[in-house]
Amino acid sequence: DNPFVNRGLGSVTGRLGYTWGPALVYVKGGYAWADSRLTNGFGGGTFTNNGGGRDGYTVGGGLEYLFAQNWSGKVEYQYYDFGTRNALFTSAAGVVTAVGFRNDEHTIKAGLNYRFNWGAASASRY
Repeated sequence: DNPFVNRGLGSVTGRLGYTWGPALVYVKGGYAWADSRLTNGFGGGTFTNNGGGRDGYTVGGGLEYLFAQNWSGKVEYQYYDFGTRNALFTSAAGVVTAVGFRNDEHTIKAGLNYRFNWGAASASRY
């Protein structure tokens, strides 16, 4: 088990895709940040680490489908990588060991989008 807990997760990404009809298939990637904290009392011992914010990257992809004039739905997968975190583990017997843990996340998101079309040209009827 991994004693690191991500209390917050954020990203700034761009996406590139291909449309056909009302569907968009895309890939995305960019900067990611996590608020990583260390849990204590793991396996009868304790961990020590400074925790805090962690920079990384994210990649993923998804499918968005326009099902009404202004409404679309999407399903998206995203992988976050924050590298390896190191900590000191002190066992119940007092033995101190340096350990490393992989710090990554996988997410699946579903979303519903509404497009306002505020900048769209409209034709007037008289």
